[in-house]
Amino acid sequence: MNFWESPIIKSLGWKEEPKGVAKVMSVCMLIVITTIFIPSSISSTKIGKIIIFSSIFLFLVLLIYVLLKRFLSKTK
Repeated sequence: MNFWESPIIKSLGWKEEPKGVAKVMSVCMLIVITTIFIPSSISSTKIGKIIIFSSIFLFLVLLIYVLLKRFLSKTK
């Protein structure tokens, strides 16, 4: 079964497989959401913190990129 066709992903609201930047953003969001459910001993390690904070940073950078792209395309 494809990852994007699983019932858990469908329940999160994704109707179809994201493409491009949206796919990277959704994976980053899933990483951050799953940190709620993993034990704090794993997420408090240096590697865990690097993965979590880099996912948050990458998500925010891509969000700003998408918003700027949409804003600049509307002004032209």
